[in-house]
Amino acid sequence: MHSSHIMCHKRRRGISTIMGTLIFVGILFTSIIPMYIVMKQADNIYTRNVHEIGVSDQDRAREAIEAYTYPLTSTSNQLNVKVTNTGVVPVKIVRVWINDVSYSVSTSIASQGSAVLGPFTVTLQNGKAYVTTVTTERGNSFASTSPTLFYINNYWFTPSLGIHVIVLNQAAAKYKIRVYNTTWTSPKPYETLGTDNDDIEWMELVLTQGNYGVEVKKKVGGSWVDLPSTPILVTIVWPGVSPVINVVADGRGT
Repeated sequence: MHSSHIMCHKRRRGISTIMGTLIFVGILFTSIIPMYIVMKQADNIYTRNVHEIGVSDQDRAREAIEAYTYPLTSTSNQLNVKVTNTGVVPVKIVRVWINDVSYSVSTSIASQGSAVLGPFTVTLQNGKAYVTTVTTERGNSFASTSPTLFYINNYWFTPSLGIHVIVLNQAAAKYKIRVYNTTWTSPKPYETLGTDNDDIEWMELVLTQGNYGVEVKKKVGGSWVDLPSTPILVTIVWPGVSPVINVVADGRGT
């Protein structure tokens, strides 16, 4: 009788131990493990956010655009803004500022692509300068690359016309760039030093509207060789288009 009572007591104690273990495991699965999973998810979200912020900052730093502002006619109260994405990442233009007036836009431009924004109606004031700034979705702001527009005596005026030449370059090559038309030529061809692999940029200011040729030569051995597709013929007509024309020549395969 006494022995049976002891065995029964031990059995109940064993069952209690098993029940305690099961309760502990239940608590573990219902509280600690879910908490661990939530913490792990939070860590993953944080890591992903840090990565996305890093990528966003990199993309923001890689944005590069050129903006040219021009009136529709010599007396118009409307301006167009031609935007060229010269960077390596797509950009989205969300706002255009002309002086202290902003205009909301929503235009995406692929790398090396262009878009004409506007027309934007402005209040004309005699003797006033009109300065344009373009803002991207990533928060960058770019001032207009073209010369400042002035409205004087009921006509638009820009202080200069020009041809912006970009030569895609590699292997620290040397180039000569010359702009000309039937009555005028560059006083002296622009000659690069050939000290780095960066693309070459050169602005040639011209005096009048009209047709121009852009000649780009590359130093190959001891000779100057015309790049393929050059000379490049362009026409400057202002107002109505940008006062500055972009020209791209590829020197990488020569």
